[in-house]
Amino acid sequence: MRSTPIFSPTRITGIDAARGVALLGMISVHLMSLTQVSSDGTTMEPTLVGRLFTGTASALFAVVAGISLSLWSSSRAPAQARRGMWMRALILVLLGLACGHLDTSIAVILCHYGLLFLAASAFITLSTRQLSLVASAWLLVSPLVAAGLARFMQAQLGVNEYVDSWRLWHTPNFGDLLVQPGLLMWDLLFTGYYPVLQWTGYLLLGLALGRLRLDRLRTGALLTTGGGLAALASWWVSALLFRSTALRDQVMERTGVEPEALDAALQTGSGMIDEYTVGAASWFAAATPHSGAPLDLVRSAGAAVAIVGLCLLATTVARGVLRWPLLPLIGAGALPLTLYVGHLVALHLLSDATETWSEPRLAAVYLVSALVIGLVFALLRRRGPLEWVLHELSSGEVSPARR
Repeated sequence: MRSTPIFSPTRITGIDAARGVALLGMISVHLMSLTQVSSDGTTMEPTLVGRLFTGTASALFAVVAGISLSLWSSSRAPAQARRGMWMRALILVLLGLACGHLDTSIAVILCHYGLLFLAASAFITLSTRQLSLVASAWLLVSPLVAAGLARFMQAQLGVNEYVDSWRLWHTPNFGDLLVQPGLLMWDLLFTGYYPVLQWTGYLLLGLALGRLRLDRLRTGALLTTGGGLAALASWWVSALLFRSTALRDQVMERTGVEPEALDAALQTGSGMIDEYTVGAASWFAAATPHSGAPLDLVRSAGAAVAIVGLCLLATTVARGVLRWPLLPLIGAGALPLTLYVGHLVALHLLSDATETWSEPRLAAVYLVSALVIGLVFALLRRRGPLEWVLHELSSGEVSPARR
């Protein structure tokens, strides 16, 4: 299970750090409330976790996956890379279906993640310019396709019937594969928590970013600036559009969100079933996390790119001196599958023991545990157990930067 050193000259530790941020962000979203009552008790407002990580952490997870696949596949012949990606996709789907049987309230991303790997395998031979164009087009056009499909299905079946019956509303599991495979596939592709139709854009964006000179300070600076501006612009446009009383009324009428909770719901997606607004003017105006709307994809993709840029800067500035303080985060990012599945299993097994804990205490235990485990594995120069299995079954040894 031995792996290459974290600080090998050829390893891009900024990508590990970004993956660590994504992992810790997703765990935080799973364990902490996204909204809270305001200090004056009159409205709901986003929590710090809700503001920082909702929708962004999972999008970052997918973008970094694309970067890793780009680096990994560049050291292989296209046919070999595709076979490895197909095997990884299969393993992730099976693991995701197994995790669907755990007693948690978490929307597990692994099945969708596996299908994203499968989709990405069709694009690995494109040039950097072609990948950039396809990724940009996918992020902008796929929401339009999703909206058109949803409106068509709602017209044929009725809005409530489509929203209620053409989505699983739970994490996919083996029972769904056996009993309702058609609904399972529809959920994974179009209506689930991480619809592959739109989320493929994140992975394609990562594939394009992986072609850049990620070891250069200039690259980190450009990604931080460009991604940050895209994220801020999408939020600003959405906020400007939602000054419209008509749009606010449309959201409240279709979703049932109360006026005092509307702004928090638009910023976090908490307490709002946005499937009822898909294709409407308010949906196109919203940058709500996990809505799959155009402004949501631009916001989350931009934020993900900015975080990647910041992590690259942090691990390359001053000849990488900050890599040592960041070692726990880098180590955690080097074993994301083990820590992600591990926290799901822990939530399943320890639910009774921790049900009286406060949210901050519970989150602190999980986050500190992830960082400590990451540090230990980094110092031991070992792969995580699930990373080792994925590596052995799918690809063979690669250089440290080609992961």
